[in-house]
Amino acid sequence: MGLLYGLIHGGIAIVFTLVLYLGGVKWFTHPLAWSALAIPLIVAVLGGLAQKKANSGILPFGEALKTVFTVFVIGTLISTAFSYLLFNVIDVPFREALSQEAAEVTGKMMERFGASQEQIDKAVEETLSGNNYTLSRQVLSFAFMSIIWFVISLIIAAIIKKDKPAF
Repeated sequence: MGLLYGLIHGGIAIVFTLVLYLGGVKWFTHPLAWSALAIPLIVAVLGGLAQKKANSGILPFGEALKTVFTVFVIGTLISTAFSYLLFNVIDVPFREALSQEAAEVTGKMMERFGASQEQIDKAVEETLSGNNYTLSRQVLSFAFMSIIWFVISLIIAAIIKKDKPAF
């Protein structure tokens, strides 16, 4: 179940990224884009519950953890690979426009929080100075997200687990 639902998570993430891409750079930096974080959570829970149903309602913690974490890892790997291809192979100018938009959003946000102009300029310069979609940054991001997903998997597995009755 983990593999199947991981592929589903990856497919939905690709579609969501394509919708944002077709909407333009403004959609990528819009707060609604953060709703994408709900996709893996929902699919992972559904994958865990499907595994539980396939096991006649019994799902030990270890098996629940394995299933849920597999969903997260496979989906995130697919999503990361697609983002890398989109921004480094398919449409590099879009990546550059996205960096520019992200720098503007960062500057406005910091201004609202009362940051000094020097701090704002530094943050904007850092945002514009590099490619956030290099292979090394994508691998680092994947590793970091895998750690976060593991912690979340522990919580989900603890909630959906069901041990065999003692009698």
